[in-house]
Amino acid sequence: MSRLDAGPDGSSSAIEFPPEWRRRLAEREPEALARFFDATFDRVYAYLRRMVADEHLAEDLTQDVFLQVQRSLATYDPERDPRPWVLMIATNKLRDHWRSRAHHEGRQETSLDQDELSERLPAASRGPDADLTRDEFASELNAAIERLPAGLRAALLLRVYEGLSFEEIGILLERNEVAARKRYSRALEALRESLGDSWRAHAEGSR
Repeated sequence: MSRLDAGPDGSSSAIEFPPEWRRRLAEREPEALARFFDATFDRVYAYLRRMVADEHLAEDLTQDVFLQVQRSLATYDPERDPRPWVLMIATNKLRDHWRSRAHHEGRQETSLDQDELSERLPAASRGPDADLTRDEFASELNAAIERLPAGLRAALLLRVYEGLSFEEIGILLERNEVAARKRYSRALEALRESLGDSWRAHAEGSR
């Protein structure tokens, strides 16, 4: 994969929220809260949108995340990068949503705790295409990511688009570092199978 490590818009994974503002955030200063919202809202929404594949639901969940952020500031350590903290809140909101949906619909829960790849993604049916554009590949890639089981998708998004360490991903997904690394590897393997020739053509073209 040619540099999937940038954000979905090509940006870096760092959040522009310097240490002095982190301290002010921990002290619940309104200006710091507003700045934190501006710095993180799009990132949190993008993560949730990819996990639930529904624009309006992702918007609702994102609003819930930032309400919880305000309630949970006592747990925030201003000495640390705020990304893992806010993504932990977002991941917990996803769990709550899926548990509630499973309860009301009386069916098995789709869970971030799913550890095994329950079924292989279908291999791409299209043949080689030397003229595949970057936008076309990005569209195919996004669709393939949305087909991943929730646990694999979360590991991939947190690693690729947020740049978290496997240790941090393991904490968020309530798994150890080794399990987080395995989920990421399975996600990449599934994407390679799903995209087939498109993956290979893109990889060769990016060298």
